[in-house]
Amino acid sequence: MRYGPDDKFWVVLDPTKDSETADILFETSLRGLDLQFKGGLTITSNPTIFTDEKEAQVEAYGRLLAMRASQAIAGRCSEADLDGVSRIELLDADGNVLFDAELEDVKS
Repeated sequence: MRYGPDDKFWVVLDPTKDSETADILFETSLRGLDLQFKGGLTITSNPTIFTDEKEAQVEAYGRLLAMRASQAIAGRCSEADLDGVSRIELLDADGNVLFDAELEDVKS
């Protein structure tokens, strides 16, 4: 499939603790993505490109769910005896990392 500067696709980014779906899922083009990078988007946000909107929505939902789960776990770290727990990883059935977070990054 060929994509030109103005052909549309979907982008999903890693969420922050305050993100909503609209913050991490958007339709754009190569031209628009270039502007996003010039405006401050960095590769550390793990931008992922999708040609199918539904696949992008599923990815965005999964990333938000994983972030919220890591926040919940981090919030409980001080309530439970979880000394030494500093990271959460969400893996797929094959053991590939779908999402990871340092718990220190999400503690409130």
